[in-house]
Amino acid sequence: MSSPNNAKLMQGLYMKLSKTLLASAIFSLFLTPAQATEDYSGHRVVLAYAEYINAPGSSEAGGITVYQKDVGNGQLSADFVYNDPRRALFNGGNPGVTFAVNDANTSADPNLTMQSQWMRDSVYAWTSETCSNANISENPHNGNAGIVERYFYTGVINGDWGADLTQVGFRDSSNFPYFAPGSNVLGVTFTLWWVDQNGAPTDIDNDGKYDVAFREIYYNDNYTWADNGGSGVDLPTVAIHEVGHGLSSAHFGMIAIKDGKLFAKPRAIMNAVYGGPLRDLTGRDRATHCSNWAQWGVN
Repeated sequence: MSSPNNAKLMQGLYMKLSKTLLASAIFSLFLTPAQATEDYSGHRVVLAYAEYINAPGSSEAGGITVYQKDVGNGQLSADFVYNDPRRALFNGGNPGVTFAVNDANTSADPNLTMQSQWMRDSVYAWTSETCSNANISENPHNGNAGIVERYFYTGVINGDWGADLTQVGFRDSSNFPYFAPGSNVLGVTFTLWWVDQNGAPTDIDNDGKYDVAFREIYYNDNYTWADNGGSGVDLPTVAIHEVGHGLSSAHFGMIAIKDGKLFAKPRAIMNAVYGGPLRDLTGRDRATHCSNWAQWGVN
C-alpha cells in the first residue's frame, strides 16, 4: 500500500506534468525500500540523441545526432534501468522493458505486405536470443502521436508515452521535420533520458550508463519500401537495425568505398549503412546484445 506521502507526491507530479515544457518524473506506487529513500522529484526527461541508418548510395554513413550536448564527460552510452520507479507508471508498472507498435502509421508502398508484423518481429529477432535475460513484452499502443514527432513542432515533451520502446512507424517530410526533403536517413531511433534537477543525466543504478526514459523509432516514407522481396528498401533489415538501437546496440563495422558507394565490413545488422536485405543477426550483433542483456535485471 502506498503511503500518504507517496500519494501526495504522485498528485503533485501529475499537476506539474501538464505545466512543464519537459515531462516530469512520475513514480510507481510500488517502490522498494531502497528506492523510497531516494528523491527523484526533480527528475525530468530530455531528448538526448538520435541514431540513424542511411540509404544505399548515400555519400555519408549513418551516425548520431546529439541534442543534449552538455553531458559532463561526453558519455553517450545509455540503457534502461531494471525496475526503474520513474518508468513504472508510463509502461504499466513493468520492471522490464515494454514495446508498442503504432499500427496506424503505415506506408502505402505496394511491396509492403506485412509491415505491422515486421514491426513486431524485428523486436523478437533480438529477444529470441537465448543468451538474453531481457524481460521485454508488448503493450497495446495508446493511440497517441509520437513524443518526438510532437516535440519538433511544439518544443514540449509530453508525458503520455505508453511503452519504453515504441515503433512509431512511417512518417515523411510533410509530417516529420527530421525527414526533410533530400534526407539520406532511412530509419532513426531517438533516445530520451532522465536528468536531475540540475539538468545532468542520471545513473541511479551506478552501471556507468545514463538512464533511458524511453525510445522511439521512425521510418522515412519518402523512400520506397518492401518486405516481400520486391523493389524497395527492405523493411525487416532496417527495422531489426533500429530495434537494435532501441535495445542499446551501437553501430558496428568499418566503412569503405567501392565503385563510389559506401559499404560496411564485416556485414552485420548494426552496420551504419544499408547494404541490402539482411534479416538474421550476425555473430557480432549477438555478441553485443548478449553482453548487454545477459545479466540485465540480475546485477
